[in-house]
Amino acid sequence: MPMPQPADPDVIRQTAARVAVELHDALRAHGHSVQVVPEPPSYGQPYVTFLSPLREDEARLITAALAAYSGARESGQPCEECRSIKQEWATAQRGGDREGAAALAWSMGLHQRRAHT
Repeated sequence: MPMPQPADPDVIRQTAARVAVELHDALRAHGHSVQVVPEPPSYGQPYVTFLSPLREDEARLITAALAAYSGARESGQPCEECRSIKQEWATAQRGGDREGAAALAWSMGLHQRRAHT
């Protein structure tokens, strides 16, 4: 499996900042005031954090949106490719193969974008 090129940390930070704003704005459009902030990149991925715990209604709104998301599998069955990549990743992690695990994480991200969005 070819090793992916490392992502540019500045691009990852910009992505996290954009996602934080989008999530905050989406919640605000439904009448919720939830602070979302970007986090530093970790393992080449953008992360965001909620600054305070979510209220029940805020959590239910997010849960309902995720359940209605068109990228969700209709059958409810796990994706076989996802399952395979996860198993290979777990094996690499247990074996201490950090480069292999990183490459598999990259592959999972590509697969998720291609197959589940």
